[in-house]
Amino acid sequence: MKRIFALLLCLALMIACVPTPEEDAVKQKNTSVLIDTVKDSEQAQNAEGMPTLPPVKTQMPERFTCSFTTDDGATVEGDVPLRVLTDGVFPVLRVERRTLTNAERLTLAGRFLGTDELYLYQQVFSRKSVEDIIRNLMEEPPIEQWRRDEYTQEEIDDLIEYRKEQLAYWQEYYRRMPTDDSAMPLARWDGSAPERLDETSPGEIVTESEGRTNLAFLPHVSLYPDRSSRMMEYCNPTDEQNRNVNAFSFNITSKPGVERIDPKDYDVVHDGATVTPRAAANAVLPYFEGLVDLQIDDIYWSNNADTDGEGKGQIGTYGYLVRLTPVVDGAAMPYVGSDVWADYAGDADWQVAPEWPYERAVAAVSPDGVLVSVFWWGAAKVTGTIAKTTTLLPFDEVMRLFTQQMNRRLFGRGVMVRVTGVKLGLFRIREQNSMETGLLVPAWVITGTCNAKGDERELDPLCVINAVDGSIIDAHKGY
Repeated sequence: MKRIFALLLCLALMIACVPTPEEDAVKQKNTSVLIDTVKDSEQAQNAEGMPTLPPVKTQMPERFTCSFTTDDGATVEGDVPLRVLTDGVFPVLRVERRTLTNAERLTLAGRFLGTDELYLYQQVFSRKSVEDIIRNLMEEPPIEQWRRDEYTQEEIDDLIEYRKEQLAYWQEYYRRMPTDDSAMPLARWDGSAPERLDETSPGEIVTESEGRTNLAFLPHVSLYPDRSSRMMEYCNPTDEQNRNVNAFSFNITSKPGVERIDPKDYDVVHDGATVTPRAAANAVLPYFEGLVDLQIDDIYWSNNADTDGEGKGQIGTYGYLVRLTPVVDGAAMPYVGSDVWADYAGDADWQVAPEWPYERAVAAVSPDGVLVSVFWWGAAKVTGTIAKTTTLLPFDEVMRLFTQQMNRRLFGRGVMVRVTGVKLGLFRIREQNSMETGLLVPAWVITGTCNAKGDERELDPLCVINAVDGSIIDAHKGY
């Protein structure tokens, strides 16, 4: 045990020097160093005859409280419950990006839509509209004449080949069209993800082979290419009143009328509902059974109002917003709404820069407990265990690091920051120059709001601290 404390003391001394506020605290980590630290710590535990550490909850206070002024005059206040997302200790795990198999997609989509009869949706095309598509593809100037300054020769060749594929597709489509312009039957879906999102590769799944109404008025599942990391989305039919019946609109928690429900009230029916928040969550979890182990991160009473445009602020309906995150080896991941975008050379070889959202499922549930919409993003699969038990930095050291980072982040900003939530859970960091592999490490995820001249906005996350080595993690960079 003495060796463990000596290791932590040395680590604290190494990071005690506070850099200038202008210096970026976030650097690309060498994960091999972190791995060695974790392994050395676990070996030290075993050498001291301590194969297991005490539960993390016994090592931490029940609340996270702070009240200080930064060197530059910004104020930081907070007094919130500290949520430790394990009843035991935290492991450190290797992970890689996960894509679903065709069978898994069929299973999940079938559960959402309530049938195994699943079809690829495609809008109605008249013979004339298909003729126009074919004509445009045949008459358009060669790509190399008008895009050579934007693409490499390899990319141009790929675009030309794709253009030929489109032309062949529409010519065959036209050949099979009924001459009376009646709708073509939809094709059965085999569970595969689309290669691209366009007219030739439908990304929507429906239950009716002959249905030809607007997609928004059909229950449907949305699919994306594997590399997009959007695993699957489901949405109920819309109507004139509730045109935003999707999880995205409910998931904007900064809107007026949105209220976070305290976990102690999960078994109390919310005003305006007929089921409890827990019952709303339990209406979502069975869909994912056998595919991913999820647990409740937070539940809100929310609404589907737009935040801009013509319908800004117009509430069509209220319901429960349920945020779920994965559980691995008895430890959960905190909800992080950020997407991770690659920042290394070679990003432009796909339609967009590679991204890997933090894994989460977000659902909208009606006041009477019916699933309205859900999306699941950013899945990862565990490929190895680096350590079953991990020694964490003492809480006092975490508070010092948080204060130090606020001095950096708030430098030159006369603002007031209010801490709104603190969770200690497993957080995914990516390996160097990779958007396919990473580590799950224990980390402090601190959220808050920033008030500048009366304008308050969410900072989610406000700060992420690696609970093993104290390094600051940028949630958008993924390290």
